[in-house]
Amino acid sequence: MSLRVRGFTLLEILLVMALFSTVIALVAPLGSAQVEKAQAQSEWLTLERHVGGLSLDAFLRGDFVVLYADGQRLSWESDHGEAGFVEFEHLFFSPIQTVTINPNGIADRARIEVTQGDRQRSLVLLPEIPE
Repeated sequence: MSLRVRGFTLLEILLVMALFSTVIALVAPLGSAQVEKAQAQSEWLTLERHVGGLSLDAFLRGDFVVLYADGQRLSWESDHGEAGFVEFEHLFFSPIQTVTINPNGIADRARIEVTQGDRQRSLVLLPEIPE
């Protein structure tokens, strides 16, 4: 009567662990880069939403709103004394930019220049009207 013991040797377990570690080391940087890109895109959408909302607020309330884009911060204040700000981690405003939105909801400049990661982007404030 012989007893057969089933299982894995220590060498086999260590080999499988080494293979998993290698795969994780190769894939992890790709995953973190995708997370960074997604966070940067989320901040871009937040910027668009805030600027569009402030333009709508200026129109609905009939007052001026002034935006200040400086570094990683977008701040604003209205004629009624309302103010606020948003801090960004992946967006950078350079140079310092000031935009005034009139009571009709129209900005005094066409775009805000933004650096997102390693690329330059422009948030369009005054869309071009085709002739």
